[in-house]
Amino acid sequence: MTDQLHCSRGCAWPEKPDQPAHPKLATHGTLCDACYLRITEALRTIPELILNMRSQVIPASNFELTERVQGGGDGAPVPLNVGAVDAADALFAKVASWVGAFAEELAIPAPSIRGYLVNNEIQGLRSFALIPAMELTAQLTKWLARHIDQISASPTAATFHDDIWEGWEDSPGVVKLSRRYGSEERKPRDAQKRVCPICGKKEVFAAAPSTFDPEPMVLCGLCNWTADLSKKPEYLEMFQSA
Repeated sequence: MTDQLHCSRGCAWPEKPDQPAHPKLATHGTLCDACYLRITEALRTIPELILNMRSQVIPASNFELTERVQGGGDGAPVPLNVGAVDAADALFAKVASWVGAFAEELAIPAPSIRGYLVNNEIQGLRSFALIPAMELTAQLTKWLARHIDQISASPTAATFHDDIWEGWEDSPGVVKLSRRYGSEERKPRDAQKRVCPICGKKEVFAAAPSTFDPEPMVLCGLCNWTADLSKKPEYLEMFQSA
């Protein structure tokens, strides 16, 4: 029997009074539980984030936004929030690029990706319309989510996680974009809660990784008891319905 591999991102459990710091195991392909849950939560968040960014495209006057606004030589101001447009386009292009890469690596047909191209590479969304932009993005993120177990076993799984969740200075990921453009934190439904082993109330819920706390948590909303996920992995199944 061989030792289980550690998370490819180098994740580790922090030191505690009863145990030293130690590496997290790769329980999902090459990723630990936290990284796996973090990337699945990011994929759920991205379509809503695209919607938020697109909703901040503010016309300067009564102006019909059809396709991409063309620049002119009359010096007129651009009738929209260019920062939000660029951010949404960059995030969409990032997701589309990963869909294409994993479709090729895994030999799985990719969904049709409709965007505007430069040198045959997708650079962003073609339309400013809110709902179509969100729905098109959701097609891509749902494809990635359906194949997330295979993706997690890929040699590029750690890079995929970092690119989507954190991103880079010139290409921010979900964390930075959520802080800037907002994304509603999901509230746990009563039916998803469990009984607390300390206070006995049905107030234990799963808090998915977020921009405020990148680590998944299972805790009681009444007495603040927190499950040690390294010792109670059975609580991880709560995130599947969170």
